[in-house]
Amino acid sequence: MRLKPDSHMHWVHLLLAAGLAAGCSTGDVARPSLESLRGNNAAASTPGIGPSPLRRMSDSQYLNALSDLFPTLSPTLPQLPADLSVAGFDNAAQVQEPSDVLIARYETVANLYGQAATVDTPSVVTLTGCADWSTSNLAMACATQFIVQVGRRLFRRPLTEGESQRFMAHFQAWQTAVDFPGAVQLTLSAMLQSPQFLYFPEPVPSGAPAGSTVPVEPYALATRLSFFLLQSVPDDALLDAAGQGALATDDGLRSQVSRMLTDARGKRSLWSFHRQWLGLDQILLPEGSTRTAAVDPLWTTASQTDSVTESELFVENLLTQGGTFDGLLTSQAAWVNGEMSRVYGLPSPADPAQWTPVTLPASQRAGLLTRVAFLAGYSHAGATSPPVRGNAIELRLLCHLPISPPPGVDLSQPAAPPGSGPETNRALFEQRTSPAACQGCHQSLNGFGFGLESYNAAGIYQTTDDGLPVDATGVITGTDVDGPFNGGIQLSDILANSAVVHACATSEWVRFAMGRAPADAEQAYLTQMAGDFENSGGDVRGLLEAIALSPIFRTMLVEN
Repeated sequence: MRLKPDSHMHWVHLLLAAGLAAGCSTGDVARPSLESLRGNNAAASTPGIGPSPLRRMSDSQYLNALSDLFPTLSPTLPQLPADLSVAGFDNAAQVQEPSDVLIARYETVANLYGQAATVDTPSVVTLTGCADWSTSNLAMACATQFIVQVGRRLFRRPLTEGESQRFMAHFQAWQTAVDFPGAVQLTLSAMLQSPQFLYFPEPVPSGAPAGSTVPVEPYALATRLSFFLLQSVPDDALLDAAGQGALATDDGLRSQVSRMLTDARGKRSLWSFHRQWLGLDQILLPEGSTRTAAVDPLWTTASQTDSVTESELFVENLLTQGGTFDGLLTSQAAWVNGEMSRVYGLPSPADPAQWTPVTLPASQRAGLLTRVAFLAGYSHAGATSPPVRGNAIELRLLCHLPISPPPGVDLSQPAAPPGSGPETNRALFEQRTSPAACQGCHQSLNGFGFGLESYNAAGIYQTTDDGLPVDATGVITGTDVDGPFNGGIQLSDILANSAVVHACATSEWVRFAMGRAPADAEQAYLTQMAGDFENSGGDVRGLLEAIALSPIFRTMLVEN
């Protein structure tokens, strides 16, 4: 028989009592203007640091952490409430207030891992690192070792003396009530429910005046670094580096960043960022389930999930095999299975279940904007929407917030009147958006979206629409690369050479790293990093290192 630990439903109040929430701030959620992305912002001359709001693990980070901490355990877990997102990202501190359901699920998950980690004597030995607890002295020594070692990994720092004493007192009480393995189970469960595990507290040096900028405490910096680059908890090497003061020097920090960028778990961050920034999993939303062969010819239920996997493999493999951000927009490299080779009009791999590297047709496909996940994700079932695709490019790649449509405007999919003869989708949208009142927005939205009309709503390449030739010419406006283009490949090539696109990517990587929007005061740092990123040809790893070594990441603003 096992006992449950004391309920931790009140732990949010303990957070406040412990002072973990001090300085928590929502920050500015707005995306930067095009002027600031170009570096033409007065704030660029007065560099500073934005707020450091209290953050907790996102759902995906939480599951990654459990998997990395307990790689041999795989209990069946309840579904977690979905994270709210800001600007597409699910780690935004300002919307991370926990619900009663989330707290209850954390308790359930903690108990499940506590049970799985102590299911038998060998499991307890593995977890505690000691094989004998048959006497009171041995039990005390084993409990102390367990609390110190496991606590360090879960809290991502050595426990304080007070924490160690409290956990030891609870351990002894649980051992008396149950037995030694039961105390191990309940202590582990309690640790997994602690805000010190679930949140990223960042202590401020005693006496630091409000408004000053101070270095991030070493163990807190290790946590920032690991959840940025690996989407999970720091490993022992990173914690050791923090304890030895190695993260305080440029060389020491750069060494850890370089090591982590070669870690296979780094693929998590590469995909998580691009998935959220570009909305590459939009097709998995409920509307995507209504897309069938009846409304989108050649589409199958496998297309919905496999198209996202195809983009995931493209991002991960390209960027871990020497590729660049520019390549993400222009490369014909792809990894396909039987379903995606069919969609792209390629011969099926020898084993249709295996994902195989191929080269896509150079006349039809380039990078992410011409892949099915993006194209189908920003279409309606059975019909493309050039404004929706154009808006995705402006919002995601240019960091340009669109203007909301006026009240009462017709947002339905345009259709030709009965008996009017064939009409291309482009022609219908040109007619719908031709009034001057519409052109203020649609000149730009359509300018991008029309260039992707060579791909139908399912992302299938097409040369005709309703029996008429497809016109995929477009015009880019409001950027540093304005001008006409023809088709998605040329559009992708142009955007890959845009300083604004590189600046937007830089800004969004910082948002992803910090769990908040970049502050105006940080513009000087962003401008420098964006320029270096563009000049490097889109070296993503170089950008991640630059962010990790920047004052934005390494220092914090002391708030009231």
